[in-house]
Amino acid sequence: MIDLTGGQPDLIPEWVPWMMTELKERGLEHQIYLWSDDNLSNDYFWQFLSDSDLELIAAYPNYGRVCCFKGFNSESFAFNTRAEPDLFNRQFQLIKRLLELGIDIYAYATFTTPAVSEIAADMTRFVDRLQEIDYNLPLRTVPLEIQMFTPIKERLNDGIQVALKNQYLAIEAWKTELESRYSSIERSQSITDVTLHTKQFL
Repeated sequence: MIDLTGGQPDLIPEWVPWMMTELKERGLEHQIYLWSDDNLSNDYFWQFLSDSDLELIAAYPNYGRVCCFKGFNSESFAFNTRAEPDLFNRQFQLIKRLLELGIDIYAYATFTTPAVSEIAADMTRFVDRLQEIDYNLPLRTVPLEIQMFTPIKERLNDGIQVALKNQYLAIEAWKTELESRYSSIERSQSITDVTLHTKQFL
């Protein structure tokens, strides 16, 4: 496997089709799985890639992309990214476009949050929005545990420490949502066996 990681690999969106072209020229497209990260922060993928680039990516046999949701509501998103809260919504637009292209998509989500008062309701809305994109998308989404490492422990302020604790409440709310929407058999599937039903098109 080759992992194109970052940061945000799409700061150079040509990186993915360049790698695919090179692997195909070497006859390795069926032997090496190509993987790339995406923090859902820009739309350079569509701004700067050609139609032929997009067709190559959509048809490539061994490619997967993991997208990161930096929060489950606008408040947690702004806390985790220091970006404008309104940009929380753009994450859903971007991952939907990637799925519609036919890319094999996975996701993870950062649940650190400064507030807990509306966790259950906000998590319900978050999972609703994932299912609006694809019914099974939550089953391909993994909460990302953020841990405190000893070298930076003394530099963490009270707000960050609270957010680290609150993520576990959010994860419990996430589990509750999945238990209410999917059977135990569905939830026990390997993430790679979860089928996404979004129609593919070029």
